This record gives sequence, structure tokens and C-alpha cells, in this order.
Amino acid sequence: MKLLSALTSLALVARTLSLAVGGKQMFIERDSDGLQNIVTYDEHSLMIHGERVFTFSGEFHPYRLPVPDLYLDVFQKIKALGFNCVSFYVDWALLEGQPGVYTAEGIFALEPFFDAAKEAGIYLIARPGPYINAEVSGGGFPGWVQRVKGQLRTRAPDFLAATDNYMAHVSKTIAAAQITNGGPVILVQPENEYTGSSGPVTGGFPDPDYFAYIKKQLRDAGIVVPFISNDASPKGIFAPGTTTNGTMEANVDIYGHDAYPLGFDCANPYTWPAKGLPTNYHATHEAQSPSTPFSLVEFQGGAFDPWGGLGFDQCSVLLNMEFERVFYKNNFAAGATLFNIYMIFGGTIAENREIYREKYSEVKLEANFLKVSPAILTASVGKAVTGTYADSSAIYTTPLIGIGTSTNF
Repeated sequence: MKLLSALTSLALVARTLSLAVGGKQMFIERDSDGLQNIVTYDEHSLMIHGERVFTFSGEFHPYRLPVPDLYLDVFQKIKALGFNCVSFYVDWALLEGQPGVYTAEGIFALEPFFDAAKEAGIYLIARPGPYINAEVSGGGFPGWVQRVKGQLRTRAPDFLAATDNYMAHVSKTIAAAQITNGGPVILVQPENEYTGSSGPVTGGFPDPDYFAYIKKQLRDAGIVVPFISNDASPKGIFAPGTTTNGTMEANVDIYGHDAYPLGFDCANPYTWPAKGLPTNYHATHEAQSPSTPFSLVEFQGGAFDPWGGLGFDQCSVLLNMEFERVFYKNNFAAGATLFNIYMIFGGTIAENREIYREKYSEVKLEANFLKVSPAILTASVGKAVTGTYADSSAIYTTPLIGIGTSTNF
């Protein structure tokens, strides 16, 4: 513990470093801009209280189960999977239906959600927006935001002002639940999928002034844990060390992105898209954010079904245990050590909280394997090949070489 404390202290003033000592590697961690030293990270993984963790997470939104007494049941089922984390959105529209009137009480209170997560032993990644998408009306924007004259999700002064009340209140609530205060929140995501625009954006896109403003709202409310992003696709937007419009002020601590490789064609559940398996994840990550752990902040765990659609039974066939075996393991082979499945509640765990799907058992095997294989957290991703590690040339295999250990994968 003394060594870990010393490494943490060094991290307050240093970027992530990799030092060779006696033929082995030492990884010096760093924290979120010197604000705390409980949740730290380097290019390999998160570290919590100095211990490396594979952050295996599932998405679960409290507003989609507005019965606080049932939160613990879902968290315990997620914990039983071998997961250690849950990611959640907050829907602004439900909490500020009238401008300036913020109400987060009863079924909309976040504290019971935080308490249940802590009781179950689950960490949380908070994603309060203000824009969340999340397949909700208006992406989480209240209806009255339509009366704002300035362009939404930009530096327009009236739009920024419209977000102030909500962000101040929800951020304060999240801040109180941070791990630094004994709570379960270990990461916070500013905004959401700020990756593209459908037309011209005032100030240009991506707008670093807007994103920096959202970050400041969070910090001003007391958020000290690291910020993580989720590009809708791996574009490298606001990754550490990058410059946007001449500034780095919008950059997050940890860069992450989304992926939905099978799409949402539940009408043809036995057909996977040609060339749908990503083979460039590791190389792309090394090019975009080599100083942070490879983070898949939303990876497909299910599919939405439109109103009047074919039904979720066909969607569950498309995204079944076979999908998990191929696509999740491909992510681990690419070096992912922060992996969030969207959704876990409604995707893997049924919306009635039953766990009859075989995909629950499959992902439990994977999560528990990773839990007892700590050497994978610092393994080096080798070149993917066919035929070398398997009898069949149809099998595509990536070696993960242990660094400072004798364990390879």
C-alpha cells in the first residue's frame, strides 16, 4: 500500500509514464487533474484505491424502472453477473418540466438509486447530459427548450443559460454520491455522443466552448472524479492531448466511444451484416488516445423495437449469446478494459427483471473469467492472425502478451 500511495502522489504532477525496471514494466498512474487520488488510470485500466480493475458495466436507467424499491434487485442481478459497474442517464425533461423549477423527488429522486448501488457493491458512471439521446423524447431536453432561440448544443448564450439550473442541481446530487464522499460514482460523462451535426453549427463543430462549459458546470458543482466521453463512433473528439479550434479546454480525462455493429434489423435476426466485426479497434485507439484505457462506453447489448414493430423476441435472437461470444471477446482481444453494455436492464436482464436468457449465462462466464485474470489488464495486444493459434484458418486470433508477468492470452 505504501508503494501504491507513492505512485499515486507522483501521478499528481505527471502524465502517464511507463518505466522499465529490472526488465519489467511499472505503470505510474495519474488522477483527474489533481482533484482526487481514489479513481486513477493509465493507458491500461482504471485503478480504484490503487487496485487495477476491469470495469465491466451495464446500462440501467432509474427512470425506466420508476420503483425505487426494485433498484436493489436489479443491481444484485448485475453484481451476480460478475459486473462491478453500472452506467446511467438522467432525463432532464423529467426533472425540470418548467423553466427554473427543478424537482427530483419521489420516483425521480436519484439518492435511492445511489444507495442501492452502494449496497450491492456496484460502481456508477453518471451521464446527466444535458443532452442524452437515450431513445427518449427530445434526447432528454424538456419541451420548453424548443423556445430557446439559440442553436441547441452550442455556445449560444441563451441555450447555455437554459441548462444552468438543471446542471447545477443534478451535478450537486451526483457530486455528493462520488466515491470521494463514500458513494458509488467513479466517473462522470459530460454531454453525450457529441460526434456529428446535421447542418452548420455556430462556432463550428465540434464546439469546444460548449463542451468546456458543460465540464465547468460539473466541476463547479463539486465533481472531482475523472470525465469520460462517448463518441458515437471513434472520431477522437476531445481526446486527451488533442486540440480543437486551437484549444484543449474541452478535452476529457478518458476518451471512449460507442459501437452498435449489428444495427437494429430485428426483422432478419439470423443475418449479421457483412464485415460487421471491427478489426481496427486497437489500432484506432492507439492513434486517438494512447494515454488512456481503451473504453467502450456503449457497446451493443440489445436493439430497440419501434412502435408497431416486430417485437423484442426477434431482437433477442439477433443479439443473443452467439453475438456475445463473438463480439464481446473481439473487444477484449482489442484491449478494452472499460466495457459498458447498452442495455443490461432490458437487454440481458429482461424488463420484468427475469434472467432466463442464455445471454445472461454467457456474459457471466466472460465477466468472471476477466475478474480472475488480472494479468489481462496490462497485456500488450499482438497482431491478429489466422492459423497460428488454431487448427482452423477460419479462426481469427489475437495474442495478448503479458507485460511483467508470465501470463499470456
